[in-house]
Amino acid sequence: MKDIPGAPRIGLALGSGSARGWAHLGVLRALEERGIRPVAVTGASVGALVAAAYASDQHRELEEWVRTLTRVDVWRLLDTTFRGGGVMRGNRLMQAIGEQIEDRHIEDLPTAFGAVAADLDTGEEIWLRAGSMLAAVRASSGMPGLFTPMWHQERWMIDGGVVNPVPVTLCRALGADYVLAVNLNVPVSSRWAALKRGTRQPAAALPEQPAEPAEAGWAFMDKWSELMGGLVDSLRPATGTGPGLFEVMAGSIHIMQDHIARSRMAGDPPNLTISPDLGHLQLMDFHRADEAIRIGYETAQVALGQMQDLRLPTA
Repeated sequence: MKDIPGAPRIGLALGSGSARGWAHLGVLRALEERGIRPVAVTGASVGALVAAAYASDQHRELEEWVRTLTRVDVWRLLDTTFRGGGVMRGNRLMQAIGEQIEDRHIEDLPTAFGAVAADLDTGEEIWLRAGSMLAAVRASSGMPGLFTPMWHQERWMIDGGVVNPVPVTLCRALGADYVLAVNLNVPVSSRWAALKRGTRQPAAALPEQPAEPAEAGWAFMDKWSELMGGLVDSLRPATGTGPGLFEVMAGSIHIMQDHIARSRMAGDPPNLTISPDLGHLQLMDFHRADEAIRIGYETAQVALGQMQDLRLPTA
């Protein structure tokens, strides 16, 4: 990168949002095409994962992997538990992630990185800026009710989205004076409108995905359910008898994070907000990476057009 005198020090704050987080990878691709390299990148929950991959120059490896995930792959990565403060431990998932991107010390990363977590006992917002990169990601990703909290730095930590879904303030603290924020928490009204259309696909035509019959995925789930006392049945999507467990959890967390994100960004507004329309994606739609990445890329291309008047560094 070539430094331009007077050019802003750009930071990137990646928001929480579960499966919608793959859209961050599309945003990164759009930034790279414009020769924009942030000096700092921060994230909460899935945003922390993508931010860590980017800060360690491993985001391409992460993108390549997530594009291969199928619905059954996703479920196989979930290690269910009947103990602790969540339905899943998250160990199997983190092990799989660790096989794709190498763990590093945060202090040694080529780009400044920070993750946000919440102290379960005090509600305090915790900034993770040292130690194991992947440990920070896991500590930031303990979605309440879904993943068990993580004991880290002598605290029980849960999802950073509970206190700061789009960590703009942390990004400024790491040296950025122009912050790009990627907010995945679309307004609840927009999400409801997408679901009312009667499909989990957006209105616009999407690229065809490899055939993956839903019944095949649920057949795997049924076998699992026999060993788990019917727990998996409660995770199924709603079929007219009321929302399933995941839908209740996801909807509740979405409402909470939407309100918190708007409040936090009103108090410390980013210089530019990128808001991909992903209201149609569900909590566990991690197998729809191609779609999320495409939407993130296209939305970022439009939003970044507003930065043309800035004196930006070039590749």
